[in-house]
Amino acid sequence: MVENRNDVSSFLSYCLQNNFPFFAYQLPETGRIQIGVQTDLDLKDYQVLSELDAVNGFVFSPFDSESRHKSWLIRSDISLQASEIKSNSIPLLEAYQLKKEEELPKEVMLESASTLYFNQVTEMIKDLKNGKLNKVILSRVQILEGMGLNDAVESFLKLSEAYHSAFVFLVAIPNVGTWIGASPETLLSSKNSEVETVALAGTQKLSDRLMSQVKWEDKDVKEQAFVSSYIEEVLAQHNVRDYKRTGPVSSQAGNVVHLKTTYLLSGKMSFPQLSSLVQDLHPTPAVCGLPKIKALELIREVEQHDREYYAGYLGPIESNGSISLFVNLRSMKVLENQMALFVGGGITADSLPDKEWEETCLKAQTLLNVIRS
Repeated sequence: MVENRNDVSSFLSYCLQNNFPFFAYQLPETGRIQIGVQTDLDLKDYQVLSELDAVNGFVFSPFDSESRHKSWLIRSDISLQASEIKSNSIPLLEAYQLKKEEELPKEVMLESASTLYFNQVTEMIKDLKNGKLNKVILSRVQILEGMGLNDAVESFLKLSEAYHSAFVFLVAIPNVGTWIGASPETLLSSKNSEVETVALAGTQKLSDRLMSQVKWEDKDVKEQAFVSSYIEEVLAQHNVRDYKRTGPVSSQAGNVVHLKTTYLLSGKMSFPQLSSLVQDLHPTPAVCGLPKIKALELIREVEQHDREYYAGYLGPIESNGSISLFVNLRSMKVLENQMALFVGGGITADSLPDKEWEETCLKAQTLLNVIRS
């Protein structure tokens, strides 16, 4: 638990209430919250990650790069670890008076009804059985009424205390959105000469079992194999053949377990090389499907909500070329008086609508158990 929790809460709340673009995150297994604040509203959007070479900050990119949603960089003009924040830290921010943007109409999101979800699964299974594609991801929205912006900071701090093995984040960009989450999935990380990416698929409840007692159904194993094969194809396209593969193994994320394969790439890669790899990995089959283009088309056709930044990617980048990018999963968009929780699951030709619905409920509970505690 953050020792100076009240001071950190006050600092982040001040950022949120005073229109600062900012980010706060906790990398997996570190227990340290890092905070970055941009001191003006001159936000930079980008088309491809390589545009941000030698830059410090935090990137926030949508699921669908061809949608109306842009990819953003938040600069870290003020950079602090949570442990450095004291009761007198807010004056650091008071020197900057950010002009309030013209207020947009209050946004309201609608929940995905179970009947609609069942119909969408059935519709997708037809294409899967016709052999048009191997796998597609269907997402839905669950609404928490009575919680909103005033609860965002507290919810983020609760998640940071509960999920040490996840990438826990709070991101706020004026007129774009405020998002919080605890992602179990690395897209691509690079530090020194070590580059890592993972294939993550399959979900089940851990309950009171030991990890060694977890067994997987054929559907989950196949689903995970699709993601692993895709990553290996992308690595081959980039002439990356020297890597260590570990897994698939069961990996715990809160109250659920996933199948996970980790890839450790040998040798230092330049920022343009890393950027190109990110471009081809995203969106992975774990959030989109296979073949990627057909899956993306089917998602655009079937899903009735806008994913926005859900299943996009986000994370810190450094001027020395280090990056830590994660898939925006187990996350919610925070509105004034609502929280819109996005959850999804992999649909294959063998999928059963009831089971798919249960899996999304299970994933939703990962966040809800903590936020409502």
